[in-house]
Amino acid sequence: MYNRRNIIRWSLVIILIVLVFWQVWLIVITVYNLLLGISDNTSFHPMNLSHPKIPPIIHQIWRTTNLSSYPISASYVKWQKMYPDYTVRLWTDVDLVQLISSKEYSYLLETYRSYPFDIQRADLARLIVLHYQGGIYADLDVFPRNRSIEKLRSSGASFIVPRSSSDSTVINHILISEQHSKIVDYLLHNVSPILFYQRIFLIPYLQVFSTGSVFLTRTLEQWMKSSLYQNNLLWILSSKQVSSYVGHNAGRSWHSFDGYLFNFINDLPEIS
Repeated sequence: MYNRRNIIRWSLVIILIVLVFWQVWLIVITVYNLLLGISDNTSFHPMNLSHPKIPPIIHQIWRTTNLSSYPISASYVKWQKMYPDYTVRLWTDVDLVQLISSKEYSYLLETYRSYPFDIQRADLARLIVLHYQGGIYADLDVFPRNRSIEKLRSSGASFIVPRSSSDSTVINHILISEQHSKIVDYLLHNVSPILFYQRIFLIPYLQVFSTGSVFLTRTLEQWMKSSLYQNNLLWILSSKQVSSYVGHNAGRSWHSFDGYLFNFINDLPEIS
Protein backbone atom coordinates (compact mmCIF):
# COMPACT_ATOMS: atom_id res chain seq x y z
CA MET A 1 0.00 0.00 0.00
CA TYR A 2 2.81 2.40 0.96
CA ASN A 3 4.72 1.63 -2.24
CA ARG A 4 1.61 2.29 -4.33
CA ARG A 5 1.06 5.67 -2.67
CA ASN A 6 4.69 6.51 -3.28
CA ILE A 7 4.36 5.72 -6.98
CA ILE A 8 1.23 7.88 -7.26
CA ARG A 9 2.91 10.74 -5.40
CA TRP A 10 6.01 10.69 -7.59
CA SER A 11 3.91 10.35 -10.73
CA LEU A 12 2.02 13.49 -9.79
CA VAL A 13 5.28 15.32 -9.08
CA ILE A 14 6.66 14.34 -12.50
CA ILE A 15 3.45 15.42 -14.24
CA LEU A 16 3.55 18.76 -12.42
CA ILE A 17 7.20 19.30 -13.39
CA VAL A 18 6.41 18.54 -17.04
CA LEU A 19 3.43 20.92 -17.02
CA VAL A 20 5.46 23.74 -15.46
CA PHE A 21 8.33 23.17 -17.90
CA TRP A 22 5.85 23.21 -20.80
CA GLN A 23 4.37 26.54 -19.68
CA VAL A 24 7.74 28.13 -18.92
CA TRP A 25 9.04 27.07 -22.34
CA LEU A 26 6.06 28.73 -24.09
CA ILE A 27 6.57 31.89 -22.04
CA VAL A 28 10.29 32.00 -22.91
CA ILE A 29 9.55 31.57 -26.63
CA THR A 30 6.94 34.34 -26.58
CA VAL A 31 9.17 36.77 -24.69
CA TYR A 32 12.07 35.92 -27.02
CA ASN A 33 9.94 36.74 -30.07
CA LEU A 34 8.88 40.01 -28.47
CA LEU A 35 12.49 40.97 -27.82
CA LEU A 36 13.65 39.82 -31.25
CA GLY A 37 11.80 42.67 -32.94
CA ILE A 38 11.71 43.58 -36.61
CA SER A 39 14.55 44.76 -38.81
CA ASP A 40 14.89 48.38 -39.79
CA ASN A 41 15.70 47.79 -43.45
CA THR A 42 12.48 49.18 -44.92
CA SER A 43 12.71 52.52 -46.66
CA PHE A 44 9.41 54.02 -47.64
CA HIS A 45 8.96 57.22 -49.62
CA PRO A 46 5.45 58.74 -49.57
CA MET A 47 4.08 59.59 -53.02
CA ASN A 48 1.26 62.04 -52.16
CA LEU A 49 -1.12 60.52 -54.69
CA SER A 50 -4.00 62.65 -55.97
CA HIS A 51 -6.19 59.52 -56.06
CA PRO A 52 -5.39 57.50 -52.90
CA LYS A 53 -5.37 53.71 -53.12
CA ILE A 54 -6.69 53.48 -49.58
CA PRO A 55 -10.46 54.14 -49.33
CA PRO A 56 -11.91 56.64 -46.81
CA ILE A 57 -13.29 54.02 -44.43
CA ILE A 58 -12.62 53.74 -40.71
CA HIS A 59 -13.22 50.31 -39.18
CA GLN A 60 -13.78 49.63 -35.49
CA ILE A 61 -14.74 46.43 -33.67
CA TRP A 62 -16.88 45.70 -30.61
CA ARG A 63 -19.03 42.83 -29.38
CA THR A 64 -22.31 44.65 -30.12
CA THR A 65 -23.50 48.04 -31.31
CA ASN A 66 -23.94 49.04 -27.65
CA LEU A 67 -20.74 51.00 -27.02
CA SER A 68 -21.79 51.86 -23.47
CA SER A 69 -20.41 48.44 -22.51
CA TYR A 70 -16.90 49.53 -23.56
CA PRO A 71 -14.71 50.18 -20.45
CA ILE A 72 -13.90 53.80 -21.38
CA SER A 73 -15.34 56.44 -23.68
CA ALA A 74 -15.16 54.89 -27.17
CA SER A 75 -13.58 56.91 -29.98
CA TYR A 76 -16.30 56.04 -32.51
CA VAL A 77 -18.04 59.44 -32.32
CA LYS A 78 -14.70 61.28 -32.34
CA TRP A 79 -13.83 59.67 -35.67
CA GLN A 80 -17.25 60.61 -37.05
CA LYS A 81 -16.83 64.25 -36.02
CA MET A 82 -13.24 64.59 -37.24
CA TYR A 83 -13.90 62.70 -40.49
CA PRO A 84 -17.52 63.43 -41.51
CA ASP A 85 -16.66 62.66 -45.14
CA TYR A 86 -15.48 59.13 -44.20
CA THR A 87 -17.50 56.00 -43.62
CA VAL A 88 -17.05 54.99 -39.97
CA ARG A 89 -18.10 51.37 -39.61
CA LEU A 90 -18.55 49.45 -36.36
CA TRP A 91 -18.21 45.68 -36.85
CA THR A 92 -19.97 43.48 -34.29
CA ASP A 93 -19.31 39.81 -33.51
CA VAL A 94 -22.29 38.86 -35.67
CA ASP A 95 -21.01 40.95 -38.61
CA LEU A 96 -17.57 39.38 -38.36
CA VAL A 97 -18.76 35.78 -38.25
CA GLN A 98 -20.93 36.49 -41.29
CA LEU A 99 -17.96 37.93 -43.21
CA ILE A 100 -15.55 35.18 -42.18
CA SER A 101 -18.13 32.54 -43.12
CA SER A 102 -18.27 33.89 -46.68
CA LYS A 103 -16.57 31.95 -49.46
CA GLU A 104 -13.56 34.30 -49.64
CA TYR A 105 -12.60 33.94 -45.97
CA SER A 106 -14.14 30.63 -44.90
CA TYR A 107 -10.66 29.05 -44.76
CA LEU A 108 -10.06 31.22 -41.67
CA LEU A 109 -13.29 30.35 -39.84
CA GLU A 110 -11.93 27.34 -37.95
CA THR A 111 -8.87 29.33 -36.89
CA TYR A 112 -11.04 32.25 -35.80
CA ARG A 113 -13.12 29.95 -33.61
CA SER A 114 -10.06 28.20 -32.16
CA TYR A 115 -8.87 31.28 -30.28
CA PRO A 116 -9.57 31.24 -26.52
CA PHE A 117 -9.72 35.04 -26.16
CA ASP A 118 -11.95 37.65 -27.80
CA ILE A 119 -8.94 39.88 -28.47
CA GLN A 120 -7.32 37.14 -30.55
CA ARG A 121 -10.42 36.94 -32.72
CA ALA A 122 -10.35 40.74 -32.98
CA ASP A 123 -6.68 40.59 -34.05
CA LEU A 124 -7.59 38.35 -36.96
CA ALA A 125 -10.85 40.15 -37.74
CA ARG A 126 -9.16 43.53 -38.23
CA LEU A 127 -6.92 42.06 -40.91
CA ILE A 128 -9.89 40.44 -42.63
CA VAL A 129 -12.00 43.62 -42.76
CA LEU A 130 -9.02 45.59 -44.08
CA HIS A 131 -8.41 42.97 -46.76
CA TYR A 132 -12.12 42.94 -47.60
CA GLN A 133 -12.69 46.69 -47.92
CA GLY A 134 -9.40 48.49 -47.27
CA GLY A 135 -9.23 51.63 -45.17
CA ILE A 136 -8.17 52.42 -41.63
CA TYR A 137 -8.63 50.15 -38.63
CA ALA A 138 -8.57 51.84 -35.21
CA ASP A 139 -9.20 50.35 -31.78
CA LEU A 140 -12.02 51.97 -29.84
CA ASP A 141 -9.44 53.51 -27.51
CA VAL A 142 -7.58 55.12 -30.42
CA PHE A 143 -8.71 58.62 -31.39
CA PRO A 144 -7.69 61.06 -34.16
CA ARG A 145 -5.53 64.05 -33.25
CA ASN A 146 -6.26 65.91 -36.48
CA ARG A 147 -7.01 65.36 -40.18
CA SER A 148 -3.44 64.31 -40.97
CA ILE A 149 -4.35 60.67 -41.65
CA GLU A 150 -5.17 61.93 -45.15
CA LYS A 151 -1.40 61.99 -45.71
CA LEU A 152 -1.18 58.28 -44.94
CA ARG A 153 -4.04 57.42 -47.31
CA SER A 154 -2.35 59.25 -50.19
CA SER A 155 1.13 57.87 -49.45
CA GLY A 156 0.93 55.06 -52.02
CA ALA A 157 1.59 52.39 -49.39
CA SER A 158 -0.24 49.08 -49.57
CA PHE A 159 -0.05 48.48 -45.81
CA ILE A 160 0.87 50.82 -42.95
CA VAL A 161 1.63 49.50 -39.48
CA PRO A 162 3.01 51.27 -36.37
CA ARG A 163 5.94 50.36 -34.19
CA SER A 164 5.51 49.87 -30.47
CA SER A 165 6.71 52.45 -27.95
CA SER A 166 10.06 50.64 -27.86
CA ASP A 167 10.27 50.85 -31.68
CA SER A 168 11.41 47.21 -31.76
CA THR A 169 8.16 45.41 -32.63
CA VAL A 170 5.05 46.40 -34.57
CA ILE A 171 1.59 46.65 -33.04
CA ASN A 172 -1.96 46.72 -34.37
CA HIS A 173 -4.05 49.29 -32.48
CA ILE A 174 -4.19 51.18 -35.78
CA LEU A 175 -3.61 49.66 -39.23
CA ILE A 176 -4.05 51.16 -42.70
CA SER A 177 -4.39 49.17 -45.89
CA GLU A 178 -5.53 49.23 -49.47
CA GLN A 179 -8.25 46.77 -50.44
CA HIS A 180 -6.91 43.26 -51.11
CA SER A 181 -3.40 44.31 -50.15
CA LYS A 182 -0.83 41.67 -51.09
CA ILE A 183 0.80 42.14 -47.70
CA VAL A 184 -2.43 41.59 -45.77
CA ASP A 185 -3.16 38.60 -48.00
CA TYR A 186 0.24 37.18 -47.03
CA LEU A 187 -0.54 37.77 -43.34
CA LEU A 188 -3.91 36.03 -43.59
CA HIS A 189 -2.41 33.00 -45.31
CA ASN A 190 0.14 32.66 -42.52
CA VAL A 191 -2.42 32.69 -39.72
CA SER A 192 -2.70 29.43 -37.81
CA PRO A 193 -5.03 28.14 -35.07
CA ILE A 194 -3.93 28.02 -31.44
CA LEU A 195 -3.65 24.34 -30.52
CA PHE A 196 -3.89 23.10 -26.95
CA TYR A 197 -0.15 22.50 -26.57
CA GLN A 198 0.43 26.15 -27.61
CA ARG A 199 -1.83 27.58 -24.88
CA ILE A 200 -0.22 29.68 -22.16
CA PHE A 201 -2.18 29.20 -18.94
CA LEU A 202 0.28 30.62 -16.40
CA ILE A 203 0.37 34.12 -17.94
CA PRO A 204 -2.57 34.38 -20.37
CA TYR A 205 -1.62 38.01 -21.14
CA LEU A 206 1.28 36.72 -23.24
CA GLN A 207 -1.01 34.48 -25.30
CA VAL A 208 -2.59 37.41 -27.13
CA PHE A 209 0.75 38.40 -28.66
CA SER A 210 0.63 35.20 -30.72
CA THR A 211 -2.06 36.82 -32.89
CA GLY A 212 -1.06 40.44 -32.34
CA SER A 213 2.38 41.98 -32.00
CA VAL A 214 4.48 38.79 -32.21
CA PHE A 215 2.52 37.47 -35.19
CA LEU A 216 2.71 40.75 -37.14
CA THR A 217 6.38 41.32 -36.34
CA ARG A 218 7.46 37.78 -37.23
CA THR A 219 5.32 37.47 -40.36
CA LEU A 220 6.18 40.88 -41.80
CA GLU A 221 9.85 40.05 -41.26
CA GLN A 222 9.30 36.83 -43.23
CA TRP A 223 7.52 38.75 -46.00
CA MET A 224 10.43 41.20 -46.30
CA LYS A 225 12.81 38.27 -46.76
CA SER A 226 10.60 36.40 -49.23
CA SER A 227 10.44 36.57 -53.02
CA LEU A 228 7.08 38.37 -52.62
CA TYR A 229 8.76 41.44 -51.16
CA GLN A 230 8.19 44.64 -53.11
CA ASN A 231 9.80 47.91 -52.14
CA ASN A 232 7.62 50.90 -51.25
CA LEU A 233 4.55 48.83 -50.34
CA LEU A 234 5.10 48.52 -46.58
CA TRP A 235 5.37 51.61 -44.39
CA ILE A 236 6.36 51.00 -40.77
CA LEU A 237 5.70 54.14 -38.75
CA SER A 238 7.90 54.97 -35.78
CA SER A 239 6.20 55.41 -32.40
CA LYS A 240 6.82 59.16 -32.69
CA GLN A 241 5.17 59.30 -36.11
CA VAL A 242 2.17 57.33 -34.87
CA SER A 243 1.61 59.69 -31.94
CA SER A 244 1.40 62.64 -34.33
CA TYR A 245 -1.60 61.03 -36.06
CA VAL A 246 -3.53 59.37 -33.24
CA GLY A 247 -3.79 59.21 -29.48
CA HIS A 248 -4.22 56.03 -27.46
CA ASN A 249 -6.19 55.90 -24.21
CA ALA A 250 -5.50 52.20 -23.48
CA GLY A 251 -9.00 50.87 -22.82
CA ARG A 252 -7.62 47.41 -21.95
CA SER A 253 -10.98 45.78 -22.55
CA TRP A 254 -9.38 42.37 -23.11
CA HIS A 255 -6.98 42.14 -20.15
CA SER A 256 -7.06 39.31 -17.63
CA PHE A 257 -5.69 39.60 -14.09
CA ASP A 258 -2.08 39.35 -15.28
CA GLY A 259 -2.58 42.05 -17.90
CA TYR A 260 -3.90 44.48 -15.31
CA LEU A 261 -0.97 43.64 -13.04
CA PHE A 262 1.62 44.27 -15.77
CA ASN A 263 -0.03 47.52 -16.77
CA PHE A 264 -0.31 48.64 -13.13
CA ILE A 265 3.44 48.16 -12.81
CA ASN A 266 4.03 49.88 -16.16
CA ASP A 267 1.88 52.88 -15.08
CA LEU A 268 3.68 53.42 -11.79
CA PRO A 269 5.58 56.74 -11.73
CA GLU A 270 9.33 56.41 -12.08
CA ILE A 271 11.34 56.99 -8.91
CA SER A 272 14.16 59.41 -9.63
